[in-house]
Amino acid sequence: MTQLIAGKIGNLAAEGIWDLLARSLGGEPIARYTEEGLLHWETLRDGGWDEIGVPEEAGGAGASLRDLVEVAMTWGEFCVPLPLVVTLAAKRWSAAAREHPGPVTVSVSSACAGPLVPFGNEPGIRVLAGPDGFLAVAGGATDEFSLTLRPMAADEATAFDAVAARELAVLWAAEGVGAAKRCLRDAVAYAKGRKQFGVPIGGFQAIKHRAAHMLELTERAETAVLWAAADDFREGAEPVSTRRLTLHALATAREVVESAIQVHGGMGFTWEMGVHVYLRHVIALRELVQGLLPE
Repeated sequence: MTQLIAGKIGNLAAEGIWDLLARSLGGEPIARYTEEGLLHWETLRDGGWDEIGVPEEAGGAGASLRDLVEVAMTWGEFCVPLPLVVTLAAKRWSAAAREHPGPVTVSVSSACAGPLVPFGNEPGIRVLAGPDGFLAVAGGATDEFSLTLRPMAADEATAFDAVAARELAVLWAAEGVGAAKRCLRDAVAYAKGRKQFGVPIGGFQAIKHRAAHMLELTERAETAVLWAAADDFREGAEPVSTRRLTLHALATAREVVESAIQVHGGMGFTWEMGVHVYLRHVIALRELVQGLLPE
């Protein structure tokens, strides 16, 4: 049966992550906490957040992929520069990852720069070689384009099986959808408060139309992710590939974030406003998914 609705574990976990992030970040702008690190991995580890996707037979909470999609979308709304989503995916399919007490990441092939390791320089992180071991990756320079993923170049890519690659791609796409949701919400709030000619700009027809289109795009992106998370999705008699759905979701999420920049006007291009952080994040996620699921 197609599971399009998150279970109890997914809903409770998403609410818990939201409360944790809201409390830890204290309403600080994203441009600040991507640089200063207001949340640390130890907080996530001590709360057991990195193990909620571990199968029950392996001692975990047994959250389904659909449940983890809910968590990833919530995480994406904050874009915290910590490897929770990739660690959740890694500990679902790798016994070696489950035995490691710290964060875990992967090395993903990239058409532009060779294999990339998201969060490669995070303290205590290990890079999976496959389900049973780790790669020896020396610390190196990171790509500062993505302030939230900070991928590091590597010589070798992780050997994924089809299930592991699919699940990580779905979760990264869900994270991108979360970023789009946050940008939509922030853009609407800004349009309600920013005044031009003595009235809120949200009352102008052009802004109304843009906001409505952003909502449509966000719902379209989320729908694509939910179908990608469903094992038995079929369109007519033909399966719709995870690659097609996840890349569509991330491309659509990018449109939403770019529109949010436009709604913010000149402020949208400033470092302090931070909308650019979400744009960089979604672009980098799409590159990683393309490497995970090559044509």
